[in-house]
Amino acid sequence: MKPDRRALIAASAVTIIAEQGPRALTHRAVDQSLELPAGSTSYYFRTREALLEATALHIVHRSRSIFDELRERPSDPAALTAEYLDDLLSHRRHELIARYALLLETPRDSALHQLLEDSLFSREKARPVFDIVGVDDPDVAAANFLSLLEGLIFDYCLGARSRDPRSSETVRQLRIPIDIYLRGVGSA
Repeated sequence: MKPDRRALIAASAVTIIAEQGPRALTHRAVDQSLELPAGSTSYYFRTREALLEATALHIVHRSRSIFDELRERPSDPAALTAEYLDDLLSHRRHELIARYALLLETPRDSALHQLLEDSLFSREKARPVFDIVGVDDPDVAAANFLSLLEGLIFDYCLGARSRDPRSSETVRQLRIPIDIYLRGVGSA
């Protein structure tokens, strides 16, 4: 079956943003990168805003799909989360970079910004972990946990640890602060 053209366009937009920056994303640039006839991208996404929304939704859907696949494996929350972060860093670096670039470019109060904020991690899906642990305020614990994950991802993707080569040790290294947080919040 032929891949959905909308999905191909959104994936191409991610690559363009990650490699050239958000200002390089135009309908024409997507047409050229996919070797489509001129006007093809604008047929599917009439405005730049529609193209950006499709790009953000592409990241959201991929994140949820991959996380749901990982959740089907028997694993403790720290191991599952570390594997998910490693997948982001190893196989979805362009999505991470595009997300950061778009977060900086979009107005803080826009629907697109909100969509991008929630594109990798879900406070709603993290909350049950903290209900089980029995913390006093699972919403705050989940929010703090997501802040930890965002910091880890940024550091490994664009920060000081981005120069470290990916290895089999990466999952273990990612798991250490996650484990510490989960154990600490449970005993607080």
